[in-house]
Amino acid sequence: MKKLLFAFTTLMTLILMSGVNLNAQTKIGWIKSDELLAVMPERDSAIKNLEKQRDEILRTLEGMNVEFNNKVESYTKQRDSLSAFVRQSREAELSDIQVKIQNFQQAGEVEIERKRQELFQPIIDKAQKAIKAVAEENKFLYILDVSTGAALYYPEDPAYNILPLVKAKLGIK
Repeated sequence: MKKLLFAFTTLMTLILMSGVNLNAQTKIGWIKSDELLAVMPERDSAIKNLEKQRDEILRTLEGMNVEFNNKVESYTKQRDSLSAFVRQSREAELSDIQVKIQNFQQAGEVEIERKRQELFQPIIDKAQKAIKAVAEENKFLYILDVSTGAALYYPEDPAYNILPLVKAKLGIK
């Protein structure tokens, strides 16, 4: 009888312990990543660096526009006294300048976006690394970003991936 009672107690202890372990595995946490990024000290220097780059591009663009406007004004004053050949040549020159300005503006926007990625990706990576560390230390199974609706941390264990089940449900191989 004592053996049966001991076996039953051991079995119940194991069941209770596995239940506690199961609950620990189902911990879900959340964070507002935009709030985290807003308070990271590296963010301020990245913003200043990005603004410096943007200001430099805007100053250059402004100078190009001033030069273009001066040439347009000069051409407008002289247009009636110019021969057809010179007038066409000046109009082509103005058109070329306008295209260069538009190309510079587009290239500047691309450059600013590239710089933004270059400056902010290390900050995002640092935040992601910290989130992952906290999740693992505190045994969270998932960390959700409530500001974007994304999962920032999840176990890479295929046992938690339901894609094969969903594909089977939809009849997709």
